[in-house]
Amino acid sequence: MKTYHKVIFVCIDNTCRSIMAEAVMNSVNRKKKLQVLSRGLVVLFPEPMNPKAVAVLKGNQLKPSKESSEQLTLSDLEEEGTLVLTMTEYESSQAKECFNGRADIYSIGEFVRKPGDINQPHGGTLAEYGACYEYIDLMVKMAAEKLLKEDTI
Repeated sequence: MKTYHKVIFVCIDNTCRSIMAEAVMNSVNRKKKLQVLSRGLVVLFPEPMNPKAVAVLKGNQLKPSKESSEQLTLSDLEEEGTLVLTMTEYESSQAKECFNGRADIYSIGEFVRKPGDINQPHGGTLAEYGACYEYIDLMVKMAAEKLLKEDTI
């Protein structure tokens, strides 16, 4: 497997799923072998984190790394060894189209070889956000296992 030093979790607006994925990865990245970020594909202006996503993170003893969303930019991808993990296959194809080979870009399901998207619980109940977090937790920990092996980093 290729060696990565930076992982960027990406969703459409960087207010929910990608920020939860970043928090989970940071919780298992204890030796700080990876730089972990989250970004959005369509961030017209910085928006605050989704309050339900923040509540779910706090309920799991995690917290977001920032207070507002950020756009994925070319400068995020300049560093060699950057991996972009999107929440859905559609977001992966959009990122590949926008950044044409500038980084390794996969949906998280594709990366861990477990088909399926992590869909936005937008407008859902706190329980639906919690269910989304549980799936993110599983997928990110599978990705972390692959990325944080001692012999690969």
